[in-house]
Amino acid sequence: MSELIIGVDLGGTNVKTAIVSRDKKVLGKDSRPTRAEEGPEAVMTCMAESVEAVLAQTGAKRGDVIAAGIGAPGPMNWQTGVVYSPPNLPGWKNVPLADEMTKRLGFPVYVDNDANVACYGEYWLGAGQGAENMCLLTLGTGVGGGIVVFGQLLRGIDGTAAEIGHLKVMRGGRACGCGATGCLEAYGSVTGMVRTAVEGIESGRKTVLTDWCQGDLKAITGKMISDGIEQGDEFCRWVMNETGVWLGIGISSLINLLNPEKVVLCGGMIAAGDVLFDPIRKTARELTFEVPANRAQILPAGLGADSGVIGSAGCALARFESGI
Repeated sequence: MSELIIGVDLGGTNVKTAIVSRDKKVLGKDSRPTRAEEGPEAVMTCMAESVEAVLAQTGAKRGDVIAAGIGAPGPMNWQTGVVYSPPNLPGWKNVPLADEMTKRLGFPVYVDNDANVACYGEYWLGAGQGAENMCLLTLGTGVGGGIVVFGQLLRGIDGTAAEIGHLKVMRGGRACGCGATGCLEAYGSVTGMVRTAVEGIESGRKTVLTDWCQGDLKAITGKMISDGIEQGDEFCRWVMNETGVWLGIGISSLINLLNPEKVVLCGGMIAAGDVLFDPIRKTARELTFEVPANRAQILPAGLGADSGVIGSAGCALARFESGI
């Protein structure tokens, strides 16, 4: 057995690891708690143990592995593999993650932004297969993103490209966690969707959410809104529709700017299905030039929760082969 690649998805809660063959077959997977509260050394030990676990699953040896990739939360320097100060990893400050993990594992380790590797995973082995140009949006508490242009991740000169959640969709709009106003993330994320619901209730709209949260609007969650839709609550459906419209506005700009073949959406929000995708597709088409609108498919992710871990392996292989 040889020519294997390891992918690691480093999250604040869990470390996920996969071993993938050069011909794109996923041979083994592992998941375990990150132990983030114990600091960088404990987290790196956890990653090394997870790698050993997938090697043992497949009977592979370290010598069979040509490279490993880690998808990590930013900010970071993807070229040096230094992770600066991710908010969900306490105690991390300028950690040379690529160098440290290379020493521990004995083969080259590359580090990339977690949203970028999720995008590459869908391009390499998921819903983006067959495309040369694609975008990915991760829809959760925030809106993350990644862009592939002619088979290459668009990272930018400082590694900060593809911050799709911070496209501006409203002048003087809602405050965003980044410090600016009017960002797509403030409208198209779960957080933004809840804010839309709260604003609607405060304006006098009637909904089951008022009873469910017992008058405490801060207790409203995205799941409550989804549950309300299932129970036929028209306000909850309107909230989801509004969220889809905002995402469609942002995606229309991506389509006009980049002319992608596919726009892939991943994250917990896509479980809403057509209730979310219909307004996204309708709005994006209405606001986009005809030729790129006809070209771009807006699709759910094909790898589910594994986009990041598989994409980390794919990125590692691409960087190993290209020498970057």
